[in-house]
Amino acid sequence: MSRVLHMLLFAFIASFAPSIARAAEETCENKIEDSPNCPNRDHIIRCTAAYMDKNKNDMLELSELQEGIDALPWIARGVLSIIGGVDSIMDKCDADKDGAISMHGDMQATAETCLKSCIKKRAFKAAFFPDCEL
Repeated sequence: MSRVLHMLLFAFIASFAPSIARAAEETCENKIEDSPNCPNRDHIIRCTAAYMDKNKNDMLELSELQEGIDALPWIARGVLSIIGGVDSIMDKCDADKDGAISMHGDMQATAETCLKSCIKKRAFKAAFFPDCEL
């Protein structure tokens, strides 16, 4: 299934079937190891560092996030409403509000607000690094 179709499926589940999404999240939250069905936060952080941190400073800067979103097909950019737009992602994930999400500090500090649910982690991975196995 293509990356766009995966994202559309996630959008449907999140938007039109909240009980299914809750059940999927509950199942995913119990998973300890990385899996395509529910990647854990450490996996997302490693893949984000490898695929999106262009200057390798262990921070996802606003410009790097925007560049990643801009590179997506138009329909996939719309589906990212599951996660939120750039401003929403920065608000939820940039704990110190310095305009960059540090892979270690901010991501640890925002565990309860940034990519907490399985559906959001899956959508983020499907959008930006579907083949990441780090």
